Amino acid sequence: MIVDPRDVRPGEGPEKVARALARFSVVEARDDAAFDEGYRALDEVFGPKGELERREVLAAWFAGQHTDPAAPIEARYHMLLARSADDGRLAGVRDGYVTLDRAARRCVMLLSHALVLPAYRRSGLAALLRAAPVALARRALEGAGLGGGGAEVMLAAEMEAVDPDDRDTVVRLIAYGRAGFAIIPPAVLPYAQPDFRDLAALGAAPVPLPLLAVVRQVGEEGRDDIPRARAESFLRHYQAVHAAEVSQGELAPIRDNALARLAAFPGERVPLIRIPRDTAEIAGFAPVLRSAVMPLFPPAWRGKAPLDAPDRELARLVAAWASG
Repeated sequence: MIVDPRDVRPGEGPEKVARALARFSVVEARDDAAFDEGYRALDEVFGPKGELERREVLAAWFAGQHTDPAAPIEARYHMLLARSADDGRLAGVRDGYVTLDRAARRCVMLLSHALVLPAYRRSGLAALLRAAPVALARRALEGAGLGGGGAEVMLAAEMEAVDPDDRDTVVRLIAYGRAGFAIIPPAVLPYAQPDFRDLAALGAAPVPLPLLAVVRQVGEEGRDDIPRARAESFLRHYQAVHAAEVSQGELAPIRDNALARLAAFPGERVPLIRIPRDTAEIAGFAPVLRSAVMPLFPPAWRGKAPLDAPDRELARLVAAWASG
């Protein structure tokens, strides 16, 4: 079991987590067969939505082909498989990248996909999959000789802005808020994911996807701000991974747009946006509504859906959840 119970935040529900720890094992995929099993499960859910890298891309990462130990930011791909303790059946998958900046004594775990198979939902397994990456980050620090204390560990996730017409955008963020995550204000760090489509085959220009920068500062979950350098590392570490399959020409506009706003922010500590813990606090999502986030990006990146006025969009969100 790779999950350390101490890494699970109290907001996840201690009793449910205890039952999940007894019911499931969470281990790292170590061979091609395990990778294939996990990838097939992810592809069934995320593939049709265009939210999963091509198999050959992740297989190359899994084999270590893109990992350069001498790089300023070293990146390694990991896949975790959760299995039922009763019969060994696959119950869930978590994958992501451990990225290590030795000079800064900083490890950022980039969370990619989390999947709990339908038969195992509402079992507490999702909480284990949110916490398990902390152990991977600590192991990487120890392997680099940085495990004696003083090193930073941050979990990072890319998430969609809140859309009143898409309830999942709220449900996901609430779950991560309970798990100790907060949001770097898009007005300070307007992050975007590069376009992973096969642009050559499509004959299309790249269209980056604006997303929220969601972080858990491990061991410092109670703080309401983030050091400027750590906020910048969200972008830098993600782009260190993206550079394996996306050109610098495509990454540069994303980087320039984000870092220009960060450079304009006064001070060395960036106040974080607290994520509401339940729908009674739904109005707390105002700073991360689509209408608030998308204008921070070039028009071509904003998507096809029209943007509402922020006050009207917030009213729609509140009404949508007031009705259940």
